[in-house]
Amino acid sequence: MPVTVILGLLLLPLLGVALAGPSATGEPATEHIRRTTRRWRWSGLILGAAVAAVAAGQDPLGRGVLLAAPLFGLCVLAGVVAGESRVVVRPAGTARQATLETRQVRHYLPRRPFRAVAAAGGALAILLTATTTAGSADDLGRAGRTLAYRCGEFAGGSHGPWAGSFYSLPLALVVGLGVLIAALAMHRLVGRPRPHTSAGDLVRDDAERRRSATAVTGACGVLVTIPLIGISLLTAAGLLASPCRPTWWTAAAWVLFLLIPAWTALLGWSAVAVLDPGPRADRPAPVPA
Repeated sequence: MPVTVILGLLLLPLLGVALAGPSATGEPATEHIRRTTRRWRWSGLILGAAVAAVAAGQDPLGRGVLLAAPLFGLCVLAGVVAGESRVVVRPAGTARQATLETRQVRHYLPRRPFRAVAAAGGALAILLTATTTAGSADDLGRAGRTLAYRCGEFAGGSHGPWAGSFYSLPLALVVGLGVLIAALAMHRLVGRPRPHTSAGDLVRDDAERRRSATAVTGACGVLVTIPLIGISLLTAAGLLASPCRPTWWTAAAWVLFLLIPAWTALLGWSAVAVLDPGPRADRPAPVPA
């Protein structure tokens, strides 16, 4: 599976070039930015769908299915980073303006969705830590694939599959890599210089930066929420499978069930944000010198 991901990310530039249309000479600076970032974002989407499909069929024990959605989000994030890196807008003339301004990540992030995605990421981290700690080896010695329980001194059993280290460690690796790529994408879109008009004037492109930040947030939402929903269902089923479970196991299982609609709603927003980050701004105003 790592080979599949590496090959996929190596193919991303080729896919971006393949989707590139003829560049319009003299097009507005923000239109050039929008076309470039959209092209690379869709390249990441197409590549992510292919990588997810390949990954889902790789492991008969379910790790491929578990990692398919995070790998999809990873490719989308890589496409956003590639798009931001490819944005180069130069004025046609020799005169240019410069301005001093402070731009921060919080100026462009969609605040409430970002907080919801951060909460989902925290919930996934807590859940994976708990399931990894509670996991036991299965009958073939594979660590973390079952949940063992005891019913009295001489009776007991186990339930699997369980999201122990066998599943949680590769998932945490992919999600962690995605978070790092998201941070790189935000650093790039905040630090990118402002474009110029053909006359050399600086142009406000904050709307396009917000679109990219929304796409990054949505990709992180996909990266986190699909495995969170799957792990929640798997964990709740495992907790309720024990015939002698303590009361808090039952309570924890129902909390996981009750949170699934919220994670599903966040997943829906994330998918829309990736596909359509928002309306573009027409006729952007020049930046005062």
